[in-house]
Amino acid sequence: MNYSEFHDHKWAQNLGLAVGYWKRAEYEKLYRGERLSERDVFPGLRVMGAYWASVEHEMPLRLSTFLRGAGHGDWLAGPRLEGDPLVAGKASDYFERFLADMAELADRIGDGLPGLVADLRSSSVVMPEDWASSMARLQGDGEAALARGEFPRELLDGWLRICLRSVANYNRFLIAGACAAAAIVAREGAGALRAAVDATSSDFMWEVSRAFFATALPQAGFEDIGDLMELGLRGMYADQYFHSEPEREEGEATVRMSVLENCELAGVYAAVERWEGLEPRALGYAICRYCEVHGLATMMITLPPMVSPSYRLVRSLGLHGEECRFELRTVPADDMGRILDVQERVFGPAE
Repeated sequence: MNYSEFHDHKWAQNLGLAVGYWKRAEYEKLYRGERLSERDVFPGLRVMGAYWASVEHEMPLRLSTFLRGAGHGDWLAGPRLEGDPLVAGKASDYFERFLADMAELADRIGDGLPGLVADLRSSSVVMPEDWASSMARLQGDGEAALARGEFPRELLDGWLRICLRSVANYNRFLIAGACAAAAIVAREGAGALRAAVDATSSDFMWEVSRAFFATALPQAGFEDIGDLMELGLRGMYADQYFHSEPEREEGEATVRMSVLENCELAGVYAAVERWEGLEPRALGYAICRYCEVHGLATMMITLPPMVSPSYRLVRSLGLHGEECRFELRTVPADDMGRILDVQERVFGPAE
């Protein structure tokens, strides 16, 4: 296995579970998901498809934001990652290694997945312009099939195919981002990497929120608050093992700690660090600072106005080699100003 199965290939566990639900004719669980344990959830096809489509929007944005901050916005351009020959060549090579992992895991699962993965190539995983209409058709067909008490194999394969393509494509951009970060460190030093992230993290905080909440998720059929809560509760389990520690009170503040036990970004960056001969976690800041501001923006968007939130990264796989721990602290407040500010930043001025 080229990349960490634990960190980078939870998709295989979930799609293997999906095939199992289908074979047992447990179609509601297949489509809508099921809690597996205290720390794990099978999200269901509907949520996984939308979640991976949103991450597929996020990873190109991470790459372009970092390159802009580093002053190399033309290094890797466009959906096929053409640009700096050395960086692009390594990104292509390392992506082929990821596809090899996917093929190995698909062979392990069997049940039709090897043939679907065999169709994945750098040129075939690019997000098509009609991805949203394709997902809408699958959602409509899924709901209709459940109403009839069936789920044809062709429909299952449609969902598996769109999920596999999204997973491959977002990791293609993630790998390219790791290669770009490694090139910055090798050519310009660790300080240049940190400066690039610091120069762009505030912009990324709101750009990724617009990509998620104003673009990808509505197009994926997750528009109202119920849909977003469903995705928020289960989407991360498509790629991650996650749990929350019991909340505690500190004066008037309520403190909640979220723990990510694995991280697909840290896994990919660790592999590239190893192949590029870098020290472990040399590239971690290019992951973790962006994750921290992404999480802060999400809290500002989703928490009600009767509390004021703060959010910070405490420890992380990318920086410390430990489970990622994010602290959310809320205090009672009249924070309607935050709601109005977020509305304008993410969705545009109110009409």
